[in-house]
Amino acid sequence: MNATGIDRTSYQGVVPDAPAQSIRHVWEANDGTSVLLRAIECGDLEIERGFVNRLSKQSRYMRLMSGRVPTEGELYRWTHIDRQREGAVIATILADGCEQLIGVARYAMNEDEFDIAECAIVIDDAWHRQGLGYSLMSSLVDLAARSGVKRLLGTMLSENGAMSGLARKLGFKLSRDREMAFVTNLLLDLDTRYHAVQ
Repeated sequence: MNATGIDRTSYQGVVPDAPAQSIRHVWEANDGTSVLLRAIECGDLEIERGFVNRLSKQSRYMRLMSGRVPTEGELYRWTHIDRQREGAVIATILADGCEQLIGVARYAMNEDEFDIAECAIVIDDAWHRQGLGYSLMSSLVDLAARSGVKRLLGTMLSENGAMSGLARKLGFKLSRDREMAFVTNLLLDLDTRYHAVQ
């Protein structure tokens, strides 16, 4: 992986919408690469497309539970989110002078229960097992809590050992789905988490 370091001033012109302004910081990888964590924006469609196209079939399978390539409609919806009920944090680096998306974590509140949201995360294959997933999900959990979410839910393929480890590290409770043994359900109580931190 040849990742170019980020000049912290290079992103001064990128300002997320007001509800997500608090989520913006630089995370340093073990190799010294600077990774910007920020809220997703409508103008990120092209880097989202590039990110998805770089994912291996296995990574798409682990996240989408199929190896298919997302449609243009899905890419548009993922970058043009409804900030009243959705949140998304992306990780980007500078590669050859251009911003490159290397990870995204997102949540969407339930239609009827706005304090409950489903979440998901996808990391570029080249960035697996480097600690980016924990930093990215921690930022998403923080955004969700600030937005009034009380519980985060998720699903994953039971064979996804890396995700199981990340979920446990973040404090999620894991339970095998009663109807589909190949699926594991995730639950994080944000009230309990944040009361414990205070």
